[in-house]
Amino acid sequence: MPGDRRCGGLGSCGAYPRGGSFGRDSPGCAGALLRSRHPALGAGGPLSRLHTARALGGLMRTRESDRSFVVPADLPGPSGGLNYNRRVLQVWQEQGLAVTEEALGGAWPYPDEQARDALARCLLRYESVLVDGIIASAAPDELAQARAAGVEISVLMHLPLPAETGISEDQRRAAETSERRALQHATQVVCTSQWARKDVTARYGRLPTTVAAPGCDAAPLAHGSRPPHMLFLGSISPRKNPLLLLEALAPLECLAWKLTIAGPTGPDPRYADAVAAAARRFPGVVDLAGPLTGESLERTWNSTDLLLLPSLAETYGMVVTEAIARGVPVVVGAGTGAEEALAAAHHLVHRVAPSALPGTAVDPADRTAWTATLRRWLTQDDLRRQWRSNAAVDRDRLRPWSETAKILHTALRWSHAR
Repeated sequence: MPGDRRCGGLGSCGAYPRGGSFGRDSPGCAGALLRSRHPALGAGGPLSRLHTARALGGLMRTRESDRSFVVPADLPGPSGGLNYNRRVLQVWQEQGLAVTEEALGGAWPYPDEQARDALARCLLRYESVLVDGIIASAAPDELAQARAAGVEISVLMHLPLPAETGISEDQRRAAETSERRALQHATQVVCTSQWARKDVTARYGRLPTTVAAPGCDAAPLAHGSRPPHMLFLGSISPRKNPLLLLEALAPLECLAWKLTIAGPTGPDPRYADAVAAAARRFPGVVDLAGPLTGESLERTWNSTDLLLLPSLAETYGMVVTEAIARGVPVVVGAGTGAEEALAAAHHLVHRVAPSALPGTAVDPADRTAWTATLRRWLTQDDLRRQWRSNAAVDRDRLRPWSETAKILHTALRWSHAR
């Protein structure tokens, strides 16, 4: 069944029953079947009896396909990575490509033993598996065991774990060690931008990598607002850097503008509190809207004149192309993958003349530079018209999701006939 989805609890991949009998599918027969498909599980093989037992339940079920895309079942608030996964799976389903979605529960990338057990069983149910990086990077042992059993493992890298901000140096070193080990077991590492591929290669050396940048859905042209309405759309976290916006806008209180900060609270509640405190200094001007979805998000987009994404690190920034699809220009963090998204409508993204871009890139650590850029945009009609015109042209040239899905299944060698 194309696009079959399984839930991510302990039972999602089958649980090995304790006691009782399987009849002719007893542990002896099941073990023989398992070893025939995965010889490494046999006597003297590298996998433990514990992991053999974990895998038996999964093989007792009928496979809907030999391929699976393992994704996190839950992340706090809307997520670009989850949207990427969802849209690729939708395209594959529409095209008749048989891939089973395995949505794993757990607090990834910090899984407990229950989540690891579920992953270990899931991997052994398939011949070829694509694993979301937030799961794979935190589970090198489970990947190693599956690879030793003959499972082909590929990793989809949305954001390298050590690139996250707001974590301690000890956490960063641990994340890098775990991710390095995990990627050694991947037959293919699919990165969602050139920036991500360069980051992964710089950290871990040469790996078999492919870039499959996100697609974008068509969207209605935004009408904008008076006074100009700016939008920050992302998690309230140090990496996304919304506090810089509020600090940069403080010298511009004499100008007419509004700002909406929309997104879920990130992993650092103290940072979110600091953003809320800074926003309260702009009563009636700055709106802390929380996570937005559905009609409320569409209404916000329709009223937006400029998207602001001052991220310190960004693999790509799908929200950037979502803005351009609506004819909304964008200011992004310089030196991040969001610069690729800003130029996504152009074939040679690193050779686009700045005057042709639907916005600009500014050093995300330079508050003064952001103040100057936003002052120019708020006070110069010609600049606003140019950026808006460039966005209106680019919106019809953005990569569709069908192209992203094709790049992915080609890299994974997942043909329709398999």
